[in-house]
Order: sequence, then C-alpha cells, then structure tokens
Amino acid sequence: MLRAFTVASIATVVLSFPAPPVAAETCDLTLDRALAIARERAPAIVAARTRIDEARARLDGASLLLRDNPELEGDAGPRFAPDGTSTDIRARLSQALELGGVRGARIAGAEAGVAQAAAGADDTVLRVQQSAATIFLRTRAAAEQLVLAEHAADMASELRQAAERRFRAGDVPVLDVNVARAALARARADVAAARAARREASGRLAILLALGDAQPIPCGPLSEHAALDLDDLLRRAPERADLRGLAAQIDEADADRDLGAARVWPGVKVGTEYKREEGQDIYLGGLSLSVPLFERGQSARAEAEARARRLRHQRDAAVQAASVEVRTAWDVYGELTTATTELARELPTLDESETLAKRSYDAGEISLAELLLVRRETLDIRRAWLEHALEAAVAGIELQAAAGVLR
Repeated sequence: MLRAFTVASIATVVLSFPAPPVAAETCDLTLDRALAIARERAPAIVAARTRIDEARARLDGASLLLRDNPELEGDAGPRFAPDGTSTDIRARLSQALELGGVRGARIAGAEAGVAQAAAGADDTVLRVQQSAATIFLRTRAAAEQLVLAEHAADMASELRQAAERRFRAGDVPVLDVNVARAALARARADVAAARAARREASGRLAILLALGDAQPIPCGPLSEHAALDLDDLLRRAPERADLRGLAAQIDEADADRDLGAARVWPGVKVGTEYKREEGQDIYLGGLSLSVPLFERGQSARAEAEARARRLRHQRDAAVQAASVEVRTAWDVYGELTTATTELARELPTLDESETLAKRSYDAGEISLAELLLVRRETLDIRRAWLEHALEAAVAGIELQAAAGVLR
C-alpha cells in the first residue's frame, strides 16, 4: 500500500506542475471516450465477439439428446411361387444411442469452447483498448509537440526581428541576422514536421476506432495516472483473460479425454422392423452392438492427456510470468514517473529564463549564440518533459494491461 501511495503521490506532483500550453484546436475526444468507442466499434473486438456466437452454436449442437438421425431402410420385390406371385416388403427403423457419458463429454468440450471464445474476446478487448490508449496518448503528445514547435517558431521570429533591429542600429554584424533567419527556418520546418507527426498519429487513432475520415483531437492532460496498488494488481494478474483461455483449453482437453474413454462402451442401435412375406405380416424388434475390441479410444485419450499436461505446464509458466510482468511494469512505471517529476520541477523557471536571456541580448549583455543556447536548452527540457510524461503514461497503461485491467 505504501508503494501504491508513493507512485500515486508522484503522479499528483507531476500533474501539479505547469505543462506546455494546450493546442489551439477544440479537442473532441477524451481517453475514456476513446476506450468506449474502441469497445463498441473496433473491428477486432467485433470479430472476437462473433466467435462467441459461433462457439455457442456448437454448444447447441452438442447438447442434442440424440445426435444421429433415425435411419429408415426398406426394400420390396416379387416372390414367385407355383401358386402365383406375391410381393414381399421389408422396412426397418433404427436409432443410434450414446452410452458411457459421450453426450456429457461432448457438452463439456463445447462449453470449454465457449469459455475459450469468451476469454479470447476479453483478451482482445484488453489489447485493443491498450493500443487505443497508447495511440491516444501519442496523439495527445504529438499535439503538444506541435504547440512546442509553434512556440519555438514564434520565439525564432521575435529573435530575427531583434537581430535585424540591432543590425540596423549597428550593434551586431550581419552574421547575427543570417543566423537568426536560419534559426527561424529551422523552427518553421519543425512546425511542419510536428504537424505531420500529429496527422499520422490522429490517422492511426481514427483507423483503430473506426472513425472514418474524422481527425480526432484528444482532450485532457497527457498524464492521467490512476491510483494503482501493486498487491491488487498481483491478485488480478492470474485472472487475466489469456490465462482464463488456457484454463478453458485444459477443460477442453479433459473433455476430449473423457470422450475417448467413452469409446470402451459398445455402440448401440435399437430399432423395429416390419416384414410382409407370403402374405403374412411380421413385426420384429432389433438391437445391434459394435464390440470395442480394437478401437477403444486409446489414441484419443493419450493425445488429450498429453495436450492437457502441456497446457497445464504452459498455464503455470504463464501465471508466474504474469507476476514478473506486473512487478517489472510497476518498477518501470515508478522510475519513469520519477523522471518526469525531476524535469517538472524546472518547468516554471523556463519562461523566466527565456525572457531574461532575450532582455540580455537586446541590451547587448550576451551574444546571439548564447541566447540561442539558452532557448535551445529550454526547448529541449520542455521536449524531454513531454517525452518522459508520455513514456510514464504509456507505462501506466502497460502496467494495468499486464494485470489484465484498464481503469
């Protein structure tokens, strides 16, 4: 609990520091809304849910009391005798029965198939939402990167004007003007590159959420850290959808083993037969048995038992790996959040530093190279904060996904 409180507190501190200004466009998509749209529209989720219906249809077929249809046989033909010709008729109706728990094993296997499909759908929902959250955050960060680039371009434009003004006054050589113009060109190129990056991220988000030609503009702070508790995440990890899917596969293998074991019972058919011979009506009851002397389900049982053993080993290894994944993701999340906090402490002083540096250049106290160095350093710190904030936010999503939950 202490570690959970610590990480949550760090996240609160990070959010309390001023971030770069928000993009000028009106945002229209929150993270919660993006996740809700992903659950409703994402093609992968729709397909995964359809597989559940397929599995339920197979269960309906497996639940039939009599799986095989009755068989009706008949023949007729003339009987030639010295005293004349008559017609003989034979008709037989038979029905195969299942003994030895065949139907129960078949139903158990089909139910395990439904459980697998449901677990697979839940895992698909988790993975799609993880992707949606990650792309949402990257789109949000791309929008903030554009704001930073535009801010840098504005500063470069002011710097060019200041250099030209001082050159006309004879305070600086033409070299300052040329360097300032080059810096402005670079800043404008960065703006174009940032617009392209935001458009690419927005397009990926629209594709994932099936939004068509819409260009979603994410809303909200980049780092919305949930109050996470390590012990709670470790408890939830064994209940992850992919692990439930492995458990369902084990149940299916056990059902296949039981189905193979049922083959030691004879196959049974019951029926009734009607005959008409030499003008006489004859009624018979029938029973037929297939004697399981050679094929007794040995191969099916052995294969199912081997598959069940493999799946149990796989599940046990996956459960252990899930615990390691959660602990590793927890540590990564904590370190990245700490890195974000370290840079966040310096954000409030950056505007002041830029203002003082510009005043110093206007007053001739520092050179253009020194001013550019200050501005480049402040811009790099803002970009580094944004990159670390994005990494921490994505790490938080990955931590929750490792435990099988997204909040």
